[in-house]
Amino acid sequence: MYWIFVETDFEASHRLTFADGTQEHLHSHRWHVMAAVGAASLNAQGLVMDFLELKQLLDEVVEPLSGQELETLPWFSETNASAEAVARSLFGALAGRIRPPARLGYIEVAEAPGCRARFELDA
Repeated sequence: MYWIFVETDFEASHRLTFADGTQEHLHSHRWHVMAAVGAASLNAQGLVMDFLELKQLLDEVVEPLSGQELETLPWFSETNASAEAVARSLFGALAGRIRPPARLGYIEVAEAPGCRARFELDA
């Protein structure tokens, strides 16, 4: 299996609501996002897919989050905008844009150095 990775960043704020109803103070992060795309074989150009194309696609799905209070967006109307939920939402937005035989393997989101979440479909 071959894998390629691209990364991007965006600024956004969030506030988690805990089980007892208490909320964090609204705070912002510079969110770091990595997408991993794989393929069992390379295409006619010897690539999984073009890095520039993948970076453009990732930037397009991240753009609606940039500068936002994440819990106000439809993606997070039923859940906290946790790093886990951001990764799942970005995975859903990007997966259908990757042309087979390449496939999106996972999305990782870091909200702070050393604090990362990954979403991937069950095998």
